[in-house]
Amino acid sequence: MIDLANGNSGAQVVMASSNDARFPPRNILDGKLDTFWATTGLYPQTFVIALSETADVKTITVHSYNVKDLRIEKSVKEDPVDFEDFLETGFESTEGTPQQKTFSPPLCEARYLKFIIKSGYDHFCAIYRVMVTGTSL
Repeated sequence: MIDLANGNSGAQVVMASSNDARFPPRNILDGKLDTFWATTGLYPQTFVIALSETADVKTITVHSYNVKDLRIEKSVKEDPVDFEDFLETGFESTEGTPQQKTFSPPLCEARYLKFIIKSGYDHFCAIYRVMVTGTSL
C-alpha cells in the first residue's frame, strides 16, 4: 500500500484555517518529520487533504504536537463538500515531545479528509505529517 497523503503522489492540502509562511500547510504532506504546519491560536483549527483520487483508506497516522481532541471527516464528492463524520479521538499529552497516533478505521472510501483539531494542550499545536495508506479505486 502506498501513502496516499504524500505530496509526491498528488495529494494536496486544499484548505487550512491558519497559515504562517514559516510553517505552511503543505509541510503536512512533504513526508518529513522535521517540518510542520503550525496553528495560529484559538480552536477549532481545520485542514483538508485532497487525495490524488478516491481511495479505500486502510490506516491514517498523525504525527503532531499538543493536539488534544481530533475529529476526522470524509467526503467522496468531486469537490470538498458534504463531509461525513468518520472518526473522533483524543490524544495523550506527551510533555514536550511529538505525538503519533495510527487509526485503522472500518472500511472507508474517501476523496477528501477533513481534520478538525477541536482542542489542544496549549494555544498552539503542530501537525508534522499525516500518512494515509490504502488503495486507489
